[in-house]
Amino acid sequence: MDFKGYLKLYSDTLTNEVVPYWLRYSLDESGAINNCLSENGTVLSRDRYIWSQGRALWTFSALYNRIEQKQEYLDVAHGLFNYLYNLGPDESGKWNYLYDGDGNLLEKDISIYVDGFVLAGLTEYYIATGNVNARELALQTYENTLSRIRRPGTYRVAPYVIPDGMITHGVYMIFSFFYHCLGVALDRNDICDVAHSLAMDVLEKFYVAEKDAILEFVNIDGTFSDTPEGRACVPGHAIECMWFLINIFEHHGEKDNIDQCCRIIRRHLELAWDEKKGGLILALDIDGKEPVFWQKSTYKPWWVQSEALVATMYAYRHTEDEWFLDMHEKVSKYAFEHYPNGFGDWYNWLDNDGNIGQSAALPVKDPFHLPRALIYLIKLFSCMQ
Repeated sequence: MDFKGYLKLYSDTLTNEVVPYWLRYSLDESGAINNCLSENGTVLSRDRYIWSQGRALWTFSALYNRIEQKQEYLDVAHGLFNYLYNLGPDESGKWNYLYDGDGNLLEKDISIYVDGFVLAGLTEYYIATGNVNARELALQTYENTLSRIRRPGTYRVAPYVIPDGMITHGVYMIFSFFYHCLGVALDRNDICDVAHSLAMDVLEKFYVAEKDAILEFVNIDGTFSDTPEGRACVPGHAIECMWFLINIFEHHGEKDNIDQCCRIIRRHLELAWDEKKGGLILALDIDGKEPVFWQKSTYKPWWVQSEALVATMYAYRHTEDEWFLDMHEKVSKYAFEHYPNGFGDWYNWLDNDGNIGQSAALPVKDPFHLPRALIYLIKLFSCMQ
């Protein structure tokens, strides 16, 4: 593999295409971003999904922290932080889901994922600035979400639904990593320990050994449910989660757990890769039954390909298995042939044949999965020079 060539590809894509797209088209005088955008950058709506504002805060803070300390990046992060800080969580400490462009509340606290992405953004912004208000708000969000995660049934995950009597992998996936990042940023071992506990929940509850897969839903007690919901596997989530967990287990020096994550990454890449048409599909029934309990299961979203690029390089770093380099090259080739939209960003949702499709999640474009992947890839490939 041409490590230097991939480093240049990912660096150029981030700094010459993706970031300029968002700087050119998304910035709003409120400090928020407009991300209900057409591919050519036309603003379709000024509605504010707070999920997206938290993600954008992470991205522009991370660009400043990890790529280049450009004032332009920090200024965008300042605007996003001030927007979120002025909104704040509701009286019960939960972050609301949707506002219009004038600040009117449209949807309340219908997704704990919103809290997670705001927490991630606040943490990375605190690293960039040392802002005490960001630190305190991050800790408040941590404490609020942790109390809810410990009580299944007390939170929702719009735009998705948790089946009755079940818990969802997505919550344990994102909060294990976001708590870990907060704990490291604040030098709080207690928070890192909570993150590690959630990471172990993923491996002990959502990884079902007899299926050799991470399943999206299990019963509240962690047992397998032989139902359409219980058989649902979203390989991209498993792949993304495993590189999250590798970061956590690196911090704790747990080689056996890292090896398990690498093996799970390979298993889910093999499950998702379309041998005939290329690309990684979104979801499947682990027993091959129909219909699959997931919207647009045969689609090939950009985020799945992006997360696979990162995960393959984490797995290679720990295993030195050439298989991961070969898969990285296949995914990268497919992605760069199908997703760039000609304006600097990527198409988000392609169907199984690689044609532009409609979102199965929020009706937005997001400066998150792609720039985050590129930021991490730049670091990974820089270490291989």
